[in-house]
Amino acid sequence: MTGDETLAPPVGPARGRPSRLVDGAARVSAWPLFVVGVAIGGILLVALIRELTVAPADSAYHDFLAFFAAGKLVLDGHGSLLYGSGAVTAIQRSIIPHSLGANGYMPFINPPFAATVFVPLAALPEPLARGVWAAISLALASVAAAWIVRPLSGRQRTVGFILVLSSYPAFHALAEGQWSFVLLLAGLAALGAARAGRWRLAGAALGVLWIKPQLVVLPLAGLLLARRWTSVAVAVLVGAALAAATLTLTGPAVYGQYLTYLADVVLSHFTGAGAVHQTAWRGDLTTAEGLNGLLVGVFGQRAVGVVDLAWAAGSALLVGLFLLASRARRPGFAELEERLMLAAGIALVLLVNPNLFAQDTVLVFLVVAALLPVPGDAGLLLLAAVTATADLVFLDLTVEPWHIFTLVLLLGFVSVCLVTITRAGTRQGMARAET
Repeated sequence: MTGDETLAPPVGPARGRPSRLVDGAARVSAWPLFVVGVAIGGILLVALIRELTVAPADSAYHDFLAFFAAGKLVLDGHGSLLYGSGAVTAIQRSIIPHSLGANGYMPFINPPFAATVFVPLAALPEPLARGVWAAISLALASVAAAWIVRPLSGRQRTVGFILVLSSYPAFHALAEGQWSFVLLLAGLAALGAARAGRWRLAGAALGVLWIKPQLVVLPLAGLLLARRWTSVAVAVLVGAALAAATLTLTGPAVYGQYLTYLADVVLSHFTGAGAVHQTAWRGDLTTAEGLNGLLVGVFGQRAVGVVDLAWAAGSALLVGLFLLASRARRPGFAELEERLMLAAGIALVLLVNPNLFAQDTVLVFLVVAALLPVPGDAGLLLLAAVTATADLVFLDLTVEPWHIFTLVLLLGFVSVCLVTITRAGTRQGMARAET
């Protein structure tokens, strides 16, 4: 196979003549997927409405409290207290006096510029602010879902749109009031710009990921290896611009505090995830996904040394495997094999993320955006498979922390890399035989 058989247009429904089996399966699956998506989406919508309308003390998801508290500090001119003090916790205690869930009161661990986003919301009562942020996030989620399913055709777009929004990670991100859909849109924009060869724009989109620095490190490393210097420079400049634009609200000194605090938070994930400074966060990593969460699930959170060594070794092996496979087929957009490697790169970012919780597993839909379009009508089946993988997070949180989502993602990543390496070896062998 030269790759021409899988060549697909950059936008719109994929052309080609897929097998009758795949084409028929895609057509037959549309209506059942629609019914399942609407049913699950309806249940989750009711749960979300209930979550957003109960009193704060009765809610089950509390991440937004940290964002609200951070915005309140900046609003009141106390941005210097974002890190290293009990100020964030004190504001949360004024809203809910008792301890919150497994992780206690959440600290604010995003950069200072991220806190300024919540300044307007902090002027509102917390329940109203949470509802407004949920509405904004739902709008962003709808834009992201529409973007993801754009290469599908006709009725499949509607079904795919419902599948994305009715996924459990989507619900979890909305209920927690997390950044996940901002990050998803930034990733989609970066992929779209790179697909179109607009590398400066791709770098600008990646710059948004500085909201959670652990998500931007590997993409920037990949761009450096690909010698996309401009993209890397723009991504760094965007992060610097976000900081500079908000200095009047936060002050410059807080950025030094943030760097120290970020190092402490990172270390806390590898020292038993103990409390950071004066926050009450106990960092229960058994509910995390990714390689770090998987290893904690296997060895226990008290086995700090074993987990740390296994995570470092496992991450090095995964990165090495990806680099080896990338030598055989570079990630790209022209051919299906290139897009598979790009999808594997996205999976790698999620797998080695030491802080991957349920809400950010919604980023797995970037895999769909990387792979689409595919020949014929198989795109909907691809989206359904990724949605089913994402929904495994629900089992990991509600049944047992088996980390099934991570295991499936890991299996897919390793399979793509090994198949890519094997095919490259086969092609080289055939070329030597011909000569």
